[in-house]
Amino acid sequence: MESPGKYLKAERELRNLSLEEVSKSTKIKEDFLKAIEEDRYEHLPHAVYVKGFLIIYARYLGLDPYEVVRRHQKYQEDHSISKEEVELPRQIPLTKKRVRSWFLFVPIFAIILCIAFFICYSYFTSHKPLKRAASVLEEESASVPSIPSPLSGPGKSEIQITHQAAKKEISKLKETETKDSISSEFPPFEVLDAGIGSEIEKEGGFLVLRGKCSEFKCNNQRVYFFTRIKAQRDGKIVHVWLWKGEEFNRIKIDVKPPAWSVYSYIILRPHCLGEWKTEVRDGDNVLKSLNFKATGGS
Repeated sequence: MESPGKYLKAERELRNLSLEEVSKSTKIKEDFLKAIEEDRYEHLPHAVYVKGFLIIYARYLGLDPYEVVRRHQKYQEDHSISKEEVELPRQIPLTKKRVRSWFLFVPIFAIILCIAFFICYSYFTSHKPLKRAASVLEEESASVPSIPSPLSGPGKSEIQITHQAAKKEISKLKETETKDSISSEFPPFEVLDAGIGSEIEKEGGFLVLRGKCSEFKCNNQRVYFFTRIKAQRDGKIVHVWLWKGEEFNRIKIDVKPPAWSVYSYIILRPHCLGEWKTEVRDGDNVLKSLNFKATGGS
């Protein structure tokens, strides 16, 4: 599996975004972003902030934050295992003297442990158990102490904003991990852009709508309904064309994450006069609707 840093860098470059642009939008310091893309997590603040930075960065690029966090955890596990494998042969075999000292230490330690257990048991059985639920909750909700960064640090206001944003994202992630993988916080489909026009062009590898308008002539011209969909998973959305309040046409279209541009069109015949409406739906749920008018003319 590709490392999280390389994965995020590839997705950023695919969208023609610079680290400076991402830093301004996410409030994450540019040096931090660079360290993330190079998988140099030892140069970042505490691990809890790293997780928050990854979530913010992934959402900004329109990626699944859970997938990025999973990649990071897998990378850390693999890296930890490889380190142990390298260091294992360097271990020096125990000498006879050290083995003997261990044989002496084990029973002594066991005796001390038994005494400590007996003292603790006697103390707790002679006192009423304390209700610690409230204090535990307070400790869990306490703010994480700020840790100075080994990189050139940002200003106080900037790092406070960044760390606060990271803590908010971590809190959201913890809540949603106990629910289904797809929750109401992350709807499967979201309309990023929608419009009605007279032409579709491809520009720089992307679909672009031209001739946006709210009124068209019924002279056998095409009318395009364009939508850009942010998708959390593979699926289908539906374009519905309504004429005078009744369904005229319905088209099912495949969409894929992170974002997908799709369109449908009809041809306005001379008899298609009146009020029109277009809707993009996820099942029976209307995500977006637009109105336009068809008039007579040459």
